[in-house]
Amino acid sequence: MEYTSKNDFYLKFKTIYDKEGNFFDYELVYTSDNFYSATKISPAFISGKNFSEIAVDNLDILGFKKLYFTLLPNSKIKHELYLKEMERWYLVNAYTDKINDEEYLILYYMDVSEIRRGRRHPFIYSNGHEGYVDLQEGEKLYYKDLTTGLYNKNFFEEEIARLDTKRQLPISIIMGDINGLKLINDAFGHKMGDKVLKRTAEILSSSFREEDILCRVGGDEFMTLLPKTSKETASKIIDRIQRKCENNPLDFLKISISLGTATKETEDEDIERTLKKAEDRMYFNKLKESKEAKYAMIKFLKARLEKITHETKSHYERLKELCLSMAEALKLGEKEKNELILLCEFHDIGKIGVSKNIFQKEGSLSSEEWEDVKRHSEIGYYIAKEFKDASPVDELILLHHERWDGKGYPGLLQQEEIPIAARIFAIADAYDVMVNDRPYKTRMSKAQALKEIKDKSGSQFDPHIAKIFINIMDCVEEIV
Repeated sequence: MEYTSKNDFYLKFKTIYDKEGNFFDYELVYTSDNFYSATKISPAFISGKNFSEIAVDNLDILGFKKLYFTLLPNSKIKHELYLKEMERWYLVNAYTDKINDEEYLILYYMDVSEIRRGRRHPFIYSNGHEGYVDLQEGEKLYYKDLTTGLYNKNFFEEEIARLDTKRQLPISIIMGDINGLKLINDAFGHKMGDKVLKRTAEILSSSFREEDILCRVGGDEFMTLLPKTSKETASKIIDRIQRKCENNPLDFLKISISLGTATKETEDEDIERTLKKAEDRMYFNKLKESKEAKYAMIKFLKARLEKITHETKSHYERLKELCLSMAEALKLGEKEKNELILLCEFHDIGKIGVSKNIFQKEGSLSSEEWEDVKRHSEIGYYIAKEFKDASPVDELILLHHERWDGKGYPGLLQQEEIPIAARIFAIADAYDVMVNDRPYKTRMSKAQALKEIKDKSGSQFDPHIAKIFINIMDCVEEIV
């Protein structure tokens, strides 16, 4: 059974710090799937807003104003609130969750209306039927991780203290950390990230005994306490988990978990040292495995991108040739040339986060669809930051659709504020798109494309580089 009320829901806020590193505010980045059904509040009404804005600026909903004056970074608080608009009592559990270097505030709203009325707490069986649990059982919900259904860090800490006895020796600890979760969140969104967490929980749950204590203790971290388990057995369990990860992908994604284990064998050993050993061994394995997982992920993303868009290998090669021709004419150094090569290869990696239906649509895009497409440069920026080979051009990926007149996107820079590599690339990319077929328009001739670039010189394109490009193309055969 799952002790989850149909009226429970949660929100995820990203912690914002100022330039000096001081806490500034929280930004709402995610609401749970059942948020609307429980609250009848559209997620779009509050998504992207800061906590202070929702609490203070005439948007006092869900008890935010009361919470606003008590929340501090890294604090854990519980508040009981009566939400008049929903006519229900809620216990609000607020805590910090960290995924890699990103810090989030989680607000978990647990419906305690029935408990407040002196009756029982409703829950939903896995088959969808509703039942009830008494107050004592309801208290156990406070130890549950809201995303995976596993126990949380609070429960793990209590259990490790309870089971640290001679009778339970040898005690093994297995610590696991999902590789590339931030990359998955950036590429496919937090809903896919949550699916990865749930699939990981399923794989881990099926690998342990009922008496083992499996918990999600952080954003992408899991710990398991295994009483009366030798280090040899713990090592075999790790091998079993790795095989299950290999054989149980999530849709098109392969789950990758770095694992480490340690065992307390004698009574005088400190369980905290055992925990630290497991953590150190996990991080040692992660140094290698995380890099391999990211390489595999990027390779997969590029292959998938080629299937759903027109970003083919031949497109990349044509772009490289065009960009390097301009770089030579401008007498750029090796650093700028290398940046251009990387930009050609990774410029549209963020399109993996945009619906394939948009890229395969025949005819013009709607304004809403176009806004989705424009997000790809920002998504690509975050993906590149997570991948060492592409990280030197993360900002160029963000800026490669800026215009000379400042009317491009994301609209941060104009004219010579735009890096020269991005200005060069903009011309090469526009030319290649014009002279090759796309679903939404017919290809132009070389002469027509060059005329278009000339006409938009000084508005869309750097006029000096545009002139150089036209001169180059007048002297060479068509690049195919």
